[in-house]
Amino acid sequence: MENKIASWIELGIKPYDEVMEIQKKLVELRTNRLISDTIISVQHPLTVSFGASKQHNQFSDLLLFVVKKQYGNVEMESILDYLSRQKTSFSLSDRGGGATVFAPGQFVFYPVVNHCDITGSHPLDVGAYKSVIYRTLFQSLRNMGVEGIKVSSSLDYSTRNERKDAWIEREGFTLKMGSKGIGMKGNVAYHGFALNATIDGISRSWMVNQCGYRPEEVKLWSVENELNKKVEPKDVYDSVQKAIALNFGYTDFQNINLEKLRGKNAC
Repeated sequence: MENKIASWIELGIKPYDEVMEIQKKLVELRTNRLISDTIISVQHPLTVSFGASKQHNQFSDLLLFVVKKQYGNVEMESILDYLSRQKTSFSLSDRGGGATVFAPGQFVFYPVVNHCDITGSHPLDVGAYKSVIYRTLFQSLRNMGVEGIKVSSSLDYSTRNERKDAWIEREGFTLKMGSKGIGMKGNVAYHGFALNATIDGISRSWMVNQCGYRPEEVKLWSVENELNKKVEPKDVYDSVQKAIALNFGYTDFQNINLEKLRGKNAC
């Protein structure tokens, strides 16, 4: 079997917009074949992010109620001021999907990769790469000991009929444990997926309708909730690396840092 080594960048906790700029530069380098497939691993400070799916970019009724009570209106200026006072950033993104909340304890992985090499499909075949991401989400959670994960369904919700994130069902509740949102530029895919590892990482999810779903429709759940034990970052990284290697076809990962990429005028 031919060795296929991907680069791995661990950024710790870093602002969402800063990591988006890093991704853009990596996309340019990968497009020009100056770097190999590269995976960014990161957690973000508390951030509300809206994606490319405008109809699913929705603040929650509870947030709007709180803002209305404090400001007398629900204008965007008032909402952003409230978020700022809550030490919460707001960002518009070109990733697929709708509104989501990022927070420490939610582990985010951004593969900047030649998706055609991975799937063997046409650059416009978004579905083939989405399937790879779904399988990776599924396998990552399985590797951490979570059973009963699903990645698609036809749940009859008022906002949308199809469910395509990582979730489980417990006692009649749909519990979301991970999500994906990808972008593509030619042969190169970017953005990626997130896993809710710790309880802290989902405590502020009430501020938006996650990808268009109201809180009463789909609740966020974490690996810690499900396993009823503390989850260590190393367990998350090991589980995700194994899942990415399996589904992306890598034989190993090479840990690199941004300083090395700066030599390529990347960051």
